[in-house]
Amino acid sequence: MHRIFVSARNPIRLAVASALMLASSQSLASGFALLEQSASRLGTAFSGTAAAADDATTLFYNAAGMLKLDQAQIGVVASGIGISSRFDDEGSLPALGQTLGTEGGDAGSFQGVPALYVVVPFNEDIAAGFAFNVPFGLTLEYDDDWIGRFQALKSEIKTYNFNPSLAFRLNDHVSLGFGLSYQRMQAELTNAVNYTAAIAAVSPALVPLNPGLQGGLVVRGDDSAWGFNAGVLLEFTPRTRLGLSYRSSIAYEVDGTVNFSPPTPTNPAGAAIVAAASAPGGALSDGGATVGIELPDIATASFYQAIGDRAELLVDVAWTGWSSVQYLDVVRDNGVVLSSTPELWEDTWRYAIGMTWKLNDAWKLRGGLAYDETQVPDATRTARLPDTDRKWVAIGAHWEPSSSWLIDVGYAHLFSSDTPIEQNDGSTARSGLLLGQQESAVDIVSAQLSFRF
Repeated sequence: MHRIFVSARNPIRLAVASALMLASSQSLASGFALLEQSASRLGTAFSGTAAAADDATTLFYNAAGMLKLDQAQIGVVASGIGISSRFDDEGSLPALGQTLGTEGGDAGSFQGVPALYVVVPFNEDIAAGFAFNVPFGLTLEYDDDWIGRFQALKSEIKTYNFNPSLAFRLNDHVSLGFGLSYQRMQAELTNAVNYTAAIAAVSPALVPLNPGLQGGLVVRGDDSAWGFNAGVLLEFTPRTRLGLSYRSSIAYEVDGTVNFSPPTPTNPAGAAIVAAASAPGGALSDGGATVGIELPDIATASFYQAIGDRAELLVDVAWTGWSSVQYLDVVRDNGVVLSSTPELWEDTWRYAIGMTWKLNDAWKLRGGLAYDETQVPDATRTARLPDTDRKWVAIGAHWEPSSSWLIDVGYAHLFSSDTPIEQNDGSTARSGLLLGQQESAVDIVSAQLSFRF
């Protein structure tokens, strides 16, 4: 079971630490590394991402592929990710002085993911491009009265990536690509706070006089940082190529603010404890804290093979360095370490295979399968991040209504097994015990409009 080892005599200080820690966790993995930057690649379950190089979206997956485009191109992508995530209770326990609550409803939602690409080949040997996209993100939000409200209510993360790149052809068989990434990250997390447990920490005898007291906690944080991307495209023949790409890890120092919404106890002694804890410098007081986190690096190997005049085979093997997240340290503005929490995430692999079939000069069909590993061990899984392995099934289509316009659409469904959660966030009295299974499924749709000039 996931635990945080901080003095039980100050449970609200622990609640703040937990919320800030989970803000960093959510930013790293609530949507995981979002591949949803291209409708053309979605149609093959993101197979061949670093080798396909058939439109401007290659800029994100392998900048060297820009040299496969013989005309300047602008591409706009709109993707939608529909997440279903439901908790099934199997013996959870309520927090001290609180009712158990509901199972939380569907914590998922439908999220939009935009992307923009511009590629300009100067000649056969040099090309430049610019990309804007959202490489990490997504949102989970449970009902306010659910069992795990003292551990998680809303978890939202947004990242914005601005990515200029250059590509150079070394010879007829080797092209190189390089780019810089400027990323902006924003996170917001909320959960309920068990004020009855806070009063009990001062005087257990007051619990019967202050039952069911709960307030709210909102944690917000943001930061900006730089990274880079590099890639190589090896063209063995005009029909066979291998793409290798790398996107660097990006380190953040996330500055967060902590804002409480306390209840108003009717019991005078309880009211005095809450007022003291909420005063400046108190355990329940608003303030700031910082979390150092590192988004993972990603390495991808992709294979492309033309088969006859109509078919293409696409393969991807990708590695993501989630082991960069081992411990998350939360530090108050005055230098006090609120918590050092073990996450113990693991590196992951992704495997994908896809095919395309050219119907005629205007139409092409796509399909693909993929398997994604989760980075989260069972022992550290939380309600904010109920992640598990996933299997992909995807289809898509490409249409060229004219020599200038390209239209791509894609759809994928992600299957996952029920995931066990046993989590009390370090204290059942303060946060309750979540014990059960999380059921999750994901549907992705994407449309892409490209213009060649």
